[in-house]
Amino acid sequence: MHSDDVVADTDALVIGAGIYGCATAYFLARFGVETMVVDSGDVGAGASGANAGNLHLQLSPFSLANKNPEWIAEFAATLPFFMAALALWKRLEGELDCDIERRCPGGIMVAENEHQVTLLREKVALERAHGLSVEMVDGTGLRRLAPYIAPHVLAASYCPDEGMANALLAVVGLANGARAAGARMMLDAAVEGITPDSAGWCVYTPRGRIRCRRLVIAAGSSSAALAALAGVKLPLSHRVIQMIATEACTPFIDHLVYHAESRLTLKQVANGNVLIGGGWEAARDPVFGKPAVIADSIRSSLAVARTIVPRLAGASVIRTWAGPNIYTPDGRPILGPVRSHPRLFVAVCNTYGFTLGPLCGLLVAEAIAQRPASYDLAPFALERFTQ
Repeated sequence: MHSDDVVADTDALVIGAGIYGCATAYFLARFGVETMVVDSGDVGAGASGANAGNLHLQLSPFSLANKNPEWIAEFAATLPFFMAALALWKRLEGELDCDIERRCPGGIMVAENEHQVTLLREKVALERAHGLSVEMVDGTGLRRLAPYIAPHVLAASYCPDEGMANALLAVVGLANGARAAGARMMLDAAVEGITPDSAGWCVYTPRGRIRCRRLVIAAGSSSAALAALAGVKLPLSHRVIQMIATEACTPFIDHLVYHAESRLTLKQVANGNVLIGGGWEAARDPVFGKPAVIADSIRSSLAVARTIVPRLAGASVIRTWAGPNIYTPDGRPILGPVRSHPRLFVAVCNTYGFTLGPLCGLLVAEAIAQRPASYDLAPFALERFTQ
């Protein structure tokens, strides 16, 4: 039961303490906007703390396999947005008061047969047309670039700007940066109701009512349910996916590694652990409702990883986990003001949410603070789905 007692007033209230919410709060506070963050859990307790921390740029032929050419063309046109996101990550590395372990040694997408080589060549041509620095590397060149890749791999596409960061350190760094700039946090306080009032919005929690002039919904997989409380429909779909971590190994993997047709992403992080993902299906625990791994997905994920990087066969698995992932119909984020609901804003990710998180937060913060936009928000407006 929520309380009607007013416990806080703020100019901007951000619902969600993941990377989208914390990035929005970070920039709002630095712009001088009175800001508060509310979340049902802790900082980064949802998908932001469970994801792999990949900094993506390349398009995935696997993800695009069932999309029509128009969909692919429109999504590819957002590649400059991804490049701007990577530039912001580099800036944040110097701004935040912690080491977020960002490094960009490059990304390799491998092909095991001629069909996959053809897919990569088509992908590279499309990416280069939109300004991405990417090239095809044949088997000989791949062995020089990445000697840990299996000898049967025929070729790869290589993007020198891709990389990784520590997902949990990044979201905590943004939260701490927001606090340092004056933002307040109300954690472990689930939002139970949202209503408009004469000054903006009232948000109800078990601790009391929060009044705000502007409201931002940036709660990851909970965003659709929260937006519905305010009378707004967000066209989101959901999946639960899983990750694997091996024991710490002597450093030998220098890149972010993908596959042209199979579910695979892998990289070696600062402490030597290898993180293996690729969007393998997980589930929800039938008792507690929490994300839970599936044994068949673990086995299949490891089989793909060990086929491409044979040395992983000698590494023990020390942890598996699962987390939620959300998707928009066109693969692009939903960002900015909701035209039908004054003073309501959304900052909702897509499958590349970690990569885009800080830039999406910046753009929403700029819109709220009425500052010049770093990037055109029009392609990401909610209303594109109703026009």
